[in-house]
This record gives sequence, C-alpha cells and structure tokens, in this order.
Amino acid sequence: MKLSVLKLAKYSLAGGLTLPPLSGLGWYLAMATPEQQGCTGDIVTSLPTVLEGGVFRFCRSLGTGLAIAIDYKYSMWGLVDQSEEYQEELKLAHTRSAGRILSACLSNGGLYIKFGQGLVTHGVLPTEYSQVLVVLQDKALNRGGDTEIDQMFREDFGKEKIEMFKEFTEEPIAAASLAQVFQAVTMDGQSVAVKVQYKDLRDRFNSDVATMETVLDVTQILHPKFAFKYVLKELRGALKAELDFNAEAANSERCAEDLKHLPYLYIPRVVRDCSSSRILTTEFIDGIKISDKESIEAAGLSIADVDSKLLRIFSEQLFHTGFVHADPHPGNIMIRARNGTCQVVVLDHGLYEEMGTKVREALAGLWVAIVEGDHDGMASCGRELNVEDYRLFAMAVSQRYIAPGKEEDQDALTKLMGKKGPKAFNRKQFNALPDEEKKEIRQAIMNFHDRMFDTFQKMPPKIVLVMRNINTIRSIVTLHKSGVDRFRAMARVAVSGRFSGGLRGVLARALFEMRLAWDAVKITAIGVGIGIAVRLGMVPSTKELELD
Repeated sequence: MKLSVLKLAKYSLAGGLTLPPLSGLGWYLAMATPEQQGCTGDIVTSLPTVLEGGVFRFCRSLGTGLAIAIDYKYSMWGLVDQSEEYQEELKLAHTRSAGRILSACLSNGGLYIKFGQGLVTHGVLPTEYSQVLVVLQDKALNRGGDTEIDQMFREDFGKEKIEMFKEFTEEPIAAASLAQVFQAVTMDGQSVAVKVQYKDLRDRFNSDVATMETVLDVTQILHPKFAFKYVLKELRGALKAELDFNAEAANSERCAEDLKHLPYLYIPRVVRDCSSSRILTTEFIDGIKISDKESIEAAGLSIADVDSKLLRIFSEQLFHTGFVHADPHPGNIMIRARNGTCQVVVLDHGLYEEMGTKVREALAGLWVAIVEGDHDGMASCGRELNVEDYRLFAMAVSQRYIAPGKEEDQDALTKLMGKKGPKAFNRKQFNALPDEEKKEIRQAIMNFHDRMFDTFQKMPPKIVLVMRNINTIRSIVTLHKSGVDRFRAMARVAVSGRFSGGLRGVLARALFEMRLAWDAVKITAIGVGIGIAVRLGMVPSTKELELD
C-alpha cells in the first residue's frame, strides 16, 4: 500500500512538472498567433534578467499583470463588441486595472513610479488609466534614515555631507520617483535643493525594465488588443539617461542657454561642486505649484499671463530649439512673482528628447496646418514624419478632432462630429435610431479606435516623449480655464519654426497673423449678423434649437 502511494505521488509530481510545459509548447506551436509567439519568446529570453531584481518584486509585478489580463478576459467574455454593455464593462475593467497598476507602482517604487507617470501623460491609454494613475505625480517612495545618503556622499565626494553643507534637513522636502529632495545651505550661505538618487536604482534598472516588459507580454498574450509594450520600449533609453544627474545638470544649463531670450523663464542654477552622477544640487526655489490656481491668483498674478508664457516657453522648445523637456508635469513647474508679473520656473531636467531639424520643422508645419484646417499641409508634413494616416496622427498630436478633408471620407462616426468635436447627441436620441444605424455607429467608433491605436504604434520614436510634453501642457492649460487659445498661441511660434526662423520665418509669421486677424474679423461679423437676425426674428435663438 505504501509503495502504491509513493508511485502515485511520483507520477503526480512528474505529471505536474511535465504537463504544463508540454501544454504550453502545444499551444505555442498550434494556436498562438505570431504576436503571441513573439511575446512568449521575449518572456523566456528576459527571465534570467527579471529574476536578478528579486523574486518578490517579480511575483508582485507578474501577479498584477495576470490579474489585469484575466480581468479583461473574464469581464468581456460573451459580450458583443459593439454593445453598450461591452463598452460599460470595458470602462470598469480599465478602472480596476489602473488601480492594480497604481498599487504595484507604489509598492515597488523607483522606476515603476516613473513608468506609471509616463502612462498618465503619454496620451495612449484610456482615460480611466489617467484618472487613477495621476496620483503618481504627487506620491513617491520616501525612505527614512540617513545611512544610505551618508554612504552615497562618501562614495561620490569622499566627504561627509556635514563637511559640504552648513545645514541639511533630516527629512526630505519632496520624494520624487527616482530620488529624494532635501533642503540645505552651502558653506558659502546659498540656500539649495539637494536631490539624492535612491541607491539601488541603477542595480535594479535592467531587471525592473525586463519585469515590466514581461508583465506587458503576459497581458498581450491573454488579451492581444492591449499591446502597450512599445510604450515602455520607447521610454527605456530616456529612463536610463535620467539616472545620470550629470546629464540632468547639462540639460538644465542647455535649456537656460537655448531660452535665454525669454525673460520670464527661470532655470535654477546648478551647484557643480556639490553635484555628481547620483547627487544633484541646485539653487532652492520657493514658488507656487502651477496647478494651484487659487494661490497664483491670491498672489495677484494673472492665470492668462501664466498660460501664455507657459505655452510660449514650451512652443519654443518644440518648434525652434528641438530640445524638449519631456516631463513638464505640474510638480516640475513653479510660478513666482517678479516685478509684478509672473515668472515660470522649470525644474527637473532629467528627461529630454532632442528632435533633428527635419522632424522639428515637419512638426511645426503640421501644427500650423491643423490650426488652418489645411489637409494638404497636414498630409505633406505627415509624409515628412513617415506617417501614413496624417489625419489621425494630427488628432493624436493635437488631441483635437479634425474633420475629413473630402466628402467621400465621411463615415458614420464623422457624421456625429462637427468642426470642433461631437455634436449634441444624447443616449435618448441614439436609442431612437434603427438597430442597423446604431450597429453601424458602434462599429465605426471601434474601427476609429483601432485606427488610432495603430497610428500610435507606428508613430515616429522621436514623437513619443514630445507628445507627452504636448499632452501635459494641454492638461495644465485646460485645468486653468484661462481662455487662452492654446492652438493659436502655439501656432504663432510654430509658423516661424517651420522655416527655422530667419527672414522666411518672420515673413511667414506676419502672413499668419494677417490670416488670424482676418478670421477674427469674419467671425465677429458673422456673430453680429446672427445677433441682429435673432433680434429681428429672422432666425431662431440657440435656446430654441436646444434638444432635450
């Protein structure tokens, strides 16, 4: 009897060890798509690197990825893609998945938080992800104790921090994704901010990135539509460069030099004698966070002035210098009063993207064409950027609906859109439509989503972080509700950037200003005419046209 039990246990163990790999091999050879086979190969290749970072971190990350993948698979099971029930359930799954990613990022810290921040501002993921993960812009890993920091000062400078600073706060004044920030006073009396990198970040970089890629591979295998691994691939090089604080110091100095003609911009000065590749010391700035609208107004500053200057600063980078700050979230932009007006202070210069002249001029031309509604211009600039679907690419870059340029391009989705976006169309009206028309509209929306996603995946690598800049600045200006026209303000800079400045740029900008002025005259005239017609009873008022 005992022998039989041993044999049973032996065969059960053998089956448990051999059947899963054999089943996996059978699935790989017979059922997996080429994309799933590619993800599986990447997982196997990355596994040794992944395990270097620790089993617990790997298991936590993998568990998160599996939970997300299973949630999507289970939640969507049996639902028709075009149905309202499917769309509602999909939104709930997005929110739950974003919550799981948030928890994993905060638990693992470091690069995971930076990756989560990238997901918020990338502009690719559904809105629900951004709404949940936005807290990562304010939360980060805060490590207590001085031992690690003291050791880094000894390793980098051969000195104790008390030999370099008169004062040094015991607790950090801020905890960023890659470092902690302390306030200090140098030996010559300067008030400074000292950013100290988390000691183990560099050691864990390769394993952390490999783990995140593995999680995304698993998610894509189980749910092929959610293929977001390319986002991380595009960010990998920039994230690694961000770990070098010497490079960050050089970036800040170059930014200050590039934009020295803008008197309302201030870049904190780097204290080179107290900086290294892992410790960065800069001039301390006491300002107001740009998202704190109430405090800015309480300081007697104009929100419209803040937004105008903010747009000019980053438009200069996008369309003139080509050296673009890729992480301008509200925590990295401060506002302070100087001589009765606002001064914009830009912090944290670790993450930058540099565009060549061709890419920069094409992006500038695309922006002007978007504002002018010039489809030929959008198509031309799209070709310069190696983009096939110029219209969807323009929408992705501007985050603005762009109507088709030709009547034959009209489809069910376009019929629901006006020049500026969705027409007034509520659920009651939609439900009143014939079933075939409702089905056509749902299918058109899904096809549009698939085309947009495909456009993102084919986007030029240089544009990925540039879009992060554009989307972040857009969200800040939108939050302020200052009435500043973001598109036109940026186009005024873009129009001369299209020709790299010079005389051609000046002439192009003058012509563009004339066009804008003429448009304003026409719009004013139309408004006055409609107002008179309404008063005379010749046309109904807008209230009479409103739908229930």
